[in-house]
Amino acid sequence: MRNASFVTALLSVVLFLPGFASAAAIQVHNTGVGASDILVAPDAQTSFWTLSAKPAGAVEPIGSNPFRFNCCYFPDTATAAWVSPDASGNAGTAGAYTYDLVIDLTGLDPATASIAGTFGTDNDGSISLNSDSPVATTGFGDFGAPTPFTINGGFVAGLNTIHVRVNNGGDPTAFFVSFTSANAISTVPPAPVSALSWPTLTGLALILAMSGTFLTRKA
Repeated sequence: MRNASFVTALLSVVLFLPGFASAAAIQVHNTGVGASDILVAPDAQTSFWTLSAKPAGAVEPIGSNPFRFNCCYFPDTATAAWVSPDASGNAGTAGAYTYDLVIDLTGLDPATASIAGTFGTDNDGSISLNSDSPVATTGFGDFGAPTPFTINGGFVAGLNTIHVRVNNGGDPTAFFVSFTSANAISTVPPAPVSALSWPTLTGLALILAMSGTFLTRKA
């Protein structure tokens, strides 16, 4: 009887144990895509990345989205493409341009967040998170091959901003970002084990019952 009571109690505990914390995707967007995250046509305006800083005299409005453009850089991929302040690739004004991508970590643990990918700039540039130092940089003519980057710290709860800074040393000018991974541990309480399918729970109950029978026979 004591063994049977033990099995019943154990089954009750297992049915309501919380699930394990799980990794969740951070929503990020490559350059060159539209609102549906599909590449736009060459010369078309893109979504998500927005201009946040520009040199004096530049005519591009703050908050504007760049245009898909690739004249002479490493190739676009099936999911990411080079973009420029203008469809022609010509910004018209030399100096530093900064484009931002806002990401939302609501429901995720910022201490566990990690984002990785590759980027490129024409001319030299950098990629950074929020107000932190760059996690990777590019040289003046480093647009023949993508440069890898990883962001493993500096995240905060809620909204975060990824910055790409591009120095236009002479037209044309453009930049490229392709994400390969972006995830963090969810802070949303997972469903209890009781949410498992009835066949799974039935099998578990049978195993526990058999264990109880074995213990009873040994007693």
